Amino acid sequence: MSIPYSSTANLPQGFESVTINAVAYIVDACSGASKENRIINRTDANGDRADFMIRAGSDQIEVSYTLQRATDTTVLPPEGTTFTHDYDRSGTASTLVVKDVTVARDKDAFDTFEMSAVLVTYQA
Repeated sequence: MSIPYSSTANLPQGFESVTINAVAYIVDACSGASKENRIINRTDANGDRADFMIRAGSDQIEVSYTLQRATDTTVLPPEGTTFTHDYDRSGTASTLVVKDVTVARDKDAFDTFEMSAVLVTYQA
């Protein structure tokens, strides 16, 4: 069985917590872009690349999380749940929606799981 977080043992405890659907999870890792850009290429008369420009893209931004359960009975966050988190340390929490949850258990690891979230509103 995986090891849940324990404040009485000398175990890692992540670097912050995030609350989703009134349940607090310990954040082991998170990564995601604050905005998505696209590159527009310009070619010369021969069709070779001459220049490029960067513009704001319209692709949906996803933030990936590795979260730790507080106990063995802590439920996983339901898909479609909206929550707020300052994932990029901008100083203001952004709004995200849980896309999917993946559980991978290991006998020598903490009870962690991977979660993907879609960025709804970025606050910087």
